[in-house]
Amino acid sequence: MKTSRSTSTSQATNPSDSQSASVEQKQQYRYAVNGLFTLLEDAYPLKFKRAFPTDDDVNRAKRVWYQSLKEFSPKRIMLAGQKALDTSKFFPDLSDLRELCRLRYDEMGLKEPLQAYYEACYSPDQTRNYRWSHIAVYLAARQTGWMTLRSEEQRLALPIFERNYSIICNRVLDGEDLEADILLGLEDSHNKDAVRIANEQAEQQLRKRMEKQGIDPDAGRSAFDKLKESLKTR
Repeated sequence: MKTSRSTSTSQATNPSDSQSASVEQKQQYRYAVNGLFTLLEDAYPLKFKRAFPTDDDVNRAKRVWYQSLKEFSPKRIMLAGQKALDTSKFFPDLSDLRELCRLRYDEMGLKEPLQAYYEACYSPDQTRNYRWSHIAVYLAARQTGWMTLRSEEQRLALPIFERNYSIICNRVLDGEDLEADILLGLEDSHNKDAVRIANEQAEQQLRKRMEKQGIDPDAGRSAFDKLKESLKTR
């Protein structure tokens, strides 16, 4: 009975809305969800049986849990299951597992986003060799742009930094490449607008500086670009 539950992967995880995921990714999620249920059944045999009396109940639950947990990595799902055994006094439900899957900065020795933002803004050195609290702060700041952090209001710069920092911190938790490119979220119009506004305001400030120095920003585009690059590296 137990074997059939842990191996009935075709019924457990066959989502119709995951066409963009690779076959390998789907297989990893199948292993993670089935492994999570096996872990819970082994740890809480009586409570598991009451929660999911039949194989059909198990398979239906797996489909629901898959849809709810697939925003997290397979590794994160399995770690959450182990955390549940270590910390939960009662049989964990789906909401418990989701909460355990979420990133907790303190667990990874990372600062909260606002603290990391202030560290990036006020750091006297913008190089990798500076003694950052974590390399994630430097990478998020570099992705955001030093000029944006220095010159823009917090209400504009913080959302951009926080998104980049969250992505990188999740990579830390999942053991992924921290320096892989971060794409702008097309669905996140708020962050897109913040990036656009920050860039526009930064360029306007550069134009004013050039005008004060007697440089025509339009006639001397090469000088404009040169000044812009020099400010980025300071």
